[in-house]
Amino acid sequence: RGLGELVTLPDARFAGSGSPAALSPSNPGTFLHLTKTSINVTILGAAAHGTQAGSSRAIGNIRPAGFQAAAPLPTKTRILLGIDQRFAQDFDVWSDSSTGTTYRYHVVGRGGIYNFKAGIAQALFDRVCLGLEYCRLLGGSHEAWRFQVTEGGGSSTDTIEIDYSGGAVRLGTSFQTGLFTIAAAYEPGFNITCQRFKRVHGVVSDSVRTYRIHFPQTLCFGSAIEPTEGLMLLTGLELRPWSRATVNDTSVEDFRNAWRGSIGAELEMLPDHSVRIGYSHEAWYYEARPSLHQLRAPIKEHGLHLGTGIPIPKFGSLEISAELLFRNSQPLKETAGRLMLTLAYSETWAKRTRRWGY
Repeated sequence: RGLGELVTLPDARFAGSGSPAALSPSNPGTFLHLTKTSINVTILGAAAHGTQAGSSRAIGNIRPAGFQAAAPLPTKTRILLGIDQRFAQDFDVWSDSSTGTTYRYHVVGRGGIYNFKAGIAQALFDRVCLGLEYCRLLGGSHEAWRFQVTEGGGSSTDTIEIDYSGGAVRLGTSFQTGLFTIAAAYEPGFNITCQRFKRVHGVVSDSVRTYRIHFPQTLCFGSAIEPTEGLMLLTGLELRPWSRATVNDTSVEDFRNAWRGSIGAELEMLPDHSVRIGYSHEAWYYEARPSLHQLRAPIKEHGLHLGTGIPIPKFGSLEISAELLFRNSQPLKETAGRLMLTLAYSETWAKRTRRWGY
């Protein structure tokens, strides 16, 4: 009944400090000091292990997580392009039926919703940056429902496929000095259209349903301060009033207001060698209901974050982060881990000057 896991920003540098979204490249208003063309490519390895009533399941994969490019213009304008994932819909569940029948079912899901982004940012007075970004949301999911009869061994498979499409706008700003940074981002509410294909094998023909999901607005705030040289402290807060989400103009009973907070630190141990650490706490947008006869239970997540960067001469750097996440909701518990690698390229081209006799 949910849209899947809400994916945090795909940037290893900020993931190691707790993933404060307002301070990261996901906020189009943070590109004040961009002086060279930059390109970031991120790869993510993720795994999760869940338990309920003594039973457990595990899932894992490695996939491209994001692409971000930014280029400055002579007018202190920045052109922004990017691709990342907003929701991950990968899961693997094996369960007894809750209806008291002899069926058991195994459900495997794959897919997600992705952002294709293009934007523009403008630097003002060497202190303020304003940004505007358009996000085209596209994606799809595939669910395979395999039913097995415990007596007799018969089985059948149903499939559900959903295609997503929509658009959103994101606004961002930041005020930056040599000592501290304050940043904010705002995304107004938007709609996505979902087309659902259900194939019940051996029973009925394919069925199609089209519906619309309204997403609530998102607010992000962040701050960073450098109390001493080589040490930076970061904080972030995200607010999402998911109780206002609707499906075909009808409220969703299992959605609740969500928020995410983080704190982190970045310490430069050696020139161009930084170590990062962070902590995050998140209240998920979805309340789990193990069965129709049990009350909904909120899902809460605690995260530990670590990261570092390795400079690459005449290229940029390789950013590395590792995250350990603990999710709890009675009677479900899940432990997840992420390893993220970001290859960050900074333009190294230089204009050559010809001299006489050279």
